[in-house]
Amino acid sequence: MFQLTPWHREVLRSRMVQRAHALRDEIAAALHDAETRTALGLPTPLPEPGDEAVEDLESGIAVASVERDASELNAITEALSRLDSGRYGLCSDCGAPLAWERLMAQPQAVRCVRCENENERRRARPSLPAL
Repeated sequence: MFQLTPWHREVLRSRMVQRAHALRDEIAAALHDAETRTALGLPTPLPEPGDEAVEDLESGIAVASVERDASELNAITEALSRLDSGRYGLCSDCGAPLAWERLMAQPQAVRCVRCENENERRRARPSLPAL
């Protein structure tokens, strides 16, 4: 059974901190972009005339990108908190230690591969109406 050593924890912490900085920079850059600010409902300079359909599509993509980055940043922040509290590296569903390879690929992972696959199957399965 794999156990995280202090070296493993420091490697993962470093990766998460670096990714968090990159995400914050991406979010800040997007929030300074006029199209993204408009899509998020923030004040912007007067818009330039142009193809509104293209602008709407670009705005939607920008919002989705900011939302994705913010969600990942939140997951990393939570993982760093688990790392600090000693709850890091264990599956939230079955309690088994997460594999080193899984943590290196996705340091903010909360489930082992088996439980994550089961969770995804449950989410993809349409729920039946109650009788």
